[in-house]
Amino acid sequence: MGDTATRWFVVDAGAVDAYADLSDDRNPIHVDAQYAASTPFGKRVAHGMLVAGYVQSALTSLVAPGGVSKSYTFELHAPTFVNSVVDATVTCVETDPRTGRAHFDLEITDVDTGTAVMSGQAVVAFKKSASVD
Repeated sequence: MGDTATRWFVVDAGAVDAYADLSDDRNPIHVDAQYAASTPFGKRVAHGMLVAGYVQSALTSLVAPGGVSKSYTFELHAPTFVNSVVDATVTCVETDPRTGRAHFDLEITDVDTGTAVMSGQAVVAFKKSASVD
């Protein structure tokens, strides 16, 4: 409990384009710079699910091997623009040895602006014999 891990990522155009291909989400706000320039955002915005996925590296560093993700909830607060640098931070806020589960707070922050672009929670399960405290 209280353990924290942070990883940083560059949300570059290649990652956004690859995510568009993998997810089949080709909304022009994500993949068309000319279209995105005509929107209130003024430039390309990364997929929210791509950005949310960046927490997994930090979470895995705390729970692997042995932890299995059971649930995620998150809220997107602000757009993450292509070529942004983000920090993904996870913090263990609760452990329950009885159920073998640990609860984590999640946050992704745009490094340049200091804006929290996403926050949420994750629950990770461990084998009942594994220690979660």
